[in-house]
Amino acid sequence: MKYTIYTLIILFVVACNTQDSLSGDDYFDDGEYEQAIDAYTSYLETHPDHVKSLYNRGRSYEEIGKSVEAVQDFEAIIELDPKNINAYLSLAKISYNSREFSKVLVYTGSAIDLNENMAQAHFLAGRAEHQLGYFDQALESYNNAIAINRDFGEAYLYRGAVKVGKEQFRSACEDFRFARSLDVADADKAIQDYCK
Repeated sequence: MKYTIYTLIILFVVACNTQDSLSGDDYFDDGEYEQAIDAYTSYLETHPDHVKSLYNRGRSYEEIGKSVEAVQDFEAIIELDPKNINAYLSLAKISYNSREFSKVLVYTGSAIDLNENMAQAHFLAGRAEHQLGYFDQALESYNNAIAINRDFGEAYLYRGAVKVGKEQFRSACEDFRFARSLDVADADKAIQDYCK
């Protein structure tokens, strides 16, 4: 009888914890990030190694502008799973938004080492290289992103911007027009500014 009660208590605790994780997922999917953080935090108290909950909590922190907390979660994921490409890409995005472009290259380099066919990683590397003034490397990174995903509109837009810097206006305008055909918001302005 005593063991049955202990078993029921354990099952109840496990069910409640699982519910916290599922609730976190529901809140996250609905864009209710504060509630998602609370639910994931509750779940992670008893399951600190649950990568999906850590990742979604990190993304929730990111959505509400708490970058420090997001970075902590993404770094914890990499300690648990050094091959987690999504964590590297999330760290690269946060670093880009913080204007820490050298860090972006470290994180995107790790992601590309794990999977060289990650268009987003090449694109983010290109954005960082572009900001650092490494125009030839940025061009190569944008080319890689486009080679992997022919419909990567932003890669065309920013590759065009690099070409403008290199005074390759005709080729830049081809990229801007292709970006516009893929519904990239800033493509029309680039065409107006550089393609007379």
